[in-house]
Amino acid sequence: MKTRFSPRLLIAALTLSLGLAAGGTALARGKDFGPEQGKPGHHLVMHERAMSRLYGELKLDEKQDTLWKVAEKYSRDHRETMRERFQKERAEIKGMLDQPGADLRAVAKRMDDLKTEAAKERDSVRERWLTVYDSLNAEQKEKARVFFKSGFERMERAGDHRRSHGKDRPGRNQPREMPAPAPQG
Repeated sequence: MKTRFSPRLLIAALTLSLGLAAGGTALARGKDFGPEQGKPGHHLVMHERAMSRLYGELKLDEKQDTLWKVAEKYSRDHRETMRERFQKERAEIKGMLDQPGADLRAVAKRMDDLKTEAAKERDSVRERWLTVYDSLNAEQKEKARVFFKSGFERMERAGDHRRSHGKDRPGRNQPREMPAPAPQG
């Protein structure tokens, strides 16, 4: 049997991949969000709180504190820039898709280019934070390692919970049974 994909399905898939490629929807939401779990921006708020806690635990000297504040400001500014850029890129891709006879190969290539650019920018933010890390003494580095290890373990537990949450529930992650044919008569 020959399977055909509708143009709507292709556009939906491309649009979804654009959202994922541009760094997720959290960047597009801006700063007006609540810290309640499950609300938009929840992870960003929790991350900022956790980083504040780490900042307090490290007891930075003056030079380290300056590096921390530079990295923190750079991250905040970058987040705002990425949010604005994501909105522009989304409009650009939508404009490309709105054109009759749009070349989906060109759209996909543009989305790949945007993803590559975003990865370079994330790397520049990471480098700022690694500069802070490089300035830490051995005791501070150990505190940082334990902090990030515990965060990583929390993410793993949350992922395990999400993956297992529903495997035993009928209809989720299980093949559906076909209904019995209606009796003819």
